[in-house]
Amino acid sequence: MSFSPAAPVAALLLSLFFLAPLASPHNPVIVKTRNSEEQPVVVARPEVSYAYYGLMTGEPHFYLIKADRPFRLYVNILLPDPRPKEEAVLRHDLSFEIRHDGSVLHAASGRDADWRRFYEPFGRDHYYLGPEFETSAPPGAYVIKIFNSTNRGRYALAVGKKERFTLWSLIGAFFKARALDRWFFKDDESRAP
Repeated sequence: MSFSPAAPVAALLLSLFFLAPLASPHNPVIVKTRNSEEQPVVVARPEVSYAYYGLMTGEPHFYLIKADRPFRLYVNILLPDPRPKEEAVLRHDLSFEIRHDGSVLHAASGRDADWRRFYEPFGRDHYYLGPEFETSAPPGAYVIKIFNSTNRGRYALAVGKKERFTLWSLIGAFFKARALDRWFFKDDESRAP
């Protein structure tokens, strides 16, 4: 009996292909600290489901959407839950603000929000799900500001709801999920103040 090294890879690809419709993950984008008001992260396809993973180190983070047509705007913030077997922490200091062409469209205070635990089966990760916002949005420029009282800590920004995955994007998401496990879900300082 011979063993083919390609067999495990083929099995992984096949299982990802068949499980993709069931998993429904956000396309992960690892931002870490590469983010500022002067150089915001550009959200090119705001209706497509993406999760941006960032780490604030003293300044708020910014995301930019430039829409040339009306679209469905969805925004949600999450925090890592490094201790899912312990008592839940249901108050967090992570907020977001959305500006449309310079005016505040929506402000969501994390301190006033009802946070709840959330398990994401694709990456097998635990989060605290915070405030969210959804609306029909006209064309224009949108800036999403992520912040807390110290502008420090890890967070995930979910944008868009349409699931658009190819086999290659699912494979990429699988490997990015493993990379996230090494830094985003670490227990050191991952709880927001």
